[in-house]
Amino acid sequence: MKTISPLQRLAGCGLALWFAAPAFAGGFTRAEITRLTNEVQILKGEAAPKAATVGQNIDPVTTVATGKESRAELRFPDKTLTRLGANSRFTLRGEARTLDLNEGTMMLQVPKNQGGAKIRTAGVTAAVTGTTVLIEYHPGGVIKLIVIEGECTIFLNNDRSEFKTLKAGQMIEMQDGSPTMPDVQTVDLERLLKTSKLISAKDASQPNQYQIDQAIYEQQKLLTSGDLVKGNIVIRDNTLNTGINNNAATTTTPLPEPPAPIVIDGCEYEPGPE
Repeated sequence: MKTISPLQRLAGCGLALWFAAPAFAGGFTRAEITRLTNEVQILKGEAAPKAATVGQNIDPVTTVATGKESRAELRFPDKTLTRLGANSRFTLRGEARTLDLNEGTMMLQVPKNQGGAKIRTAGVTAAVTGTTVLIEYHPGGVIKLIVIEGECTIFLNNDRSEFKTLKAGQMIEMQDGSPTMPDVQTVDLERLLKTSKLISAKDASQPNQYQIDQAIYEQQKLLTSGDLVKGNIVIRDNTLNTGINNNAATTTTPLPEPPAPIVIDGCEYEPGPE
C-alpha cells in the first residue's frame, strides 16, 4: 500500500481546491487562429481535414494538426495564447479550461487573474495559473515540461498524489507511463528563449511579456550571485536540432540510465550533480 506523507495530503487538497474553484474567466469554447506557418489542418468529426486559415475560429470538438516544419498560433477571448510546434496535434473539447495535447509540442501562456488552465495528455496533466509553459508529449515516449514564468503543477492522471510543482526556469523530463515523477531540473531561460520557435524573449503579442522579462532577470541574478550553480544549466550546441519546440521529431525511446544530456531547442542541457 502506498504511503502518502502529510505534505502530499496537504498539496493534494490544494489541487482539489484548484479544480473545484470556479474559473474567473470563461471556459475554452472558442479560439481564433492568429498565425500559421506551412501546413496546418483542422479536423472535426467525420468531416475531411481542411486547411486552416488565419482569422478562422474553432469551437469544440476540434483538432488542430501541424505538419513538418509547420506551426500554429491560437488566441482565446481572455487573451490566453497557445502555439503549436511541428508535427503536433491538440484538441479543443470545451471542457472548462482544458486543452488536450495529443502529440507534439505546445506553448501555453495564461494571462494573470484569468482562472488558470490545464494541459492534458494521456498520462499527465499540467495545471497552470497565470503562467507560461512549454510542454512536449509523445505517446509511449518522452514528456517534457518547462516553466518559463509563474508556477505549474504536473501530476499523473491515474495518481494525483504523484506530482511536482515547478517554478520559473525549471523543467521535468520523464517517460510516458512512468509511475513516479523524476526530480526537477534547471534550464537556462535566456538561452532557451533566444533559440525557441514557440516563444520569444521579446514579443509584444505575448500577454505575460513583463513576467517573462522578470523571470530571466531573476535567474541571471542568481547565477551572478552564485546562488544558482552554473553547472546545472550547461548548454552546448547540437547540430542534430532535436527536442522540444523545434521542427524535428523527438525520439520516443526510453530515457537511458544514467541520464544523457537533455536536448531542448537544438541544444543539450547537462543534468546537474546530485
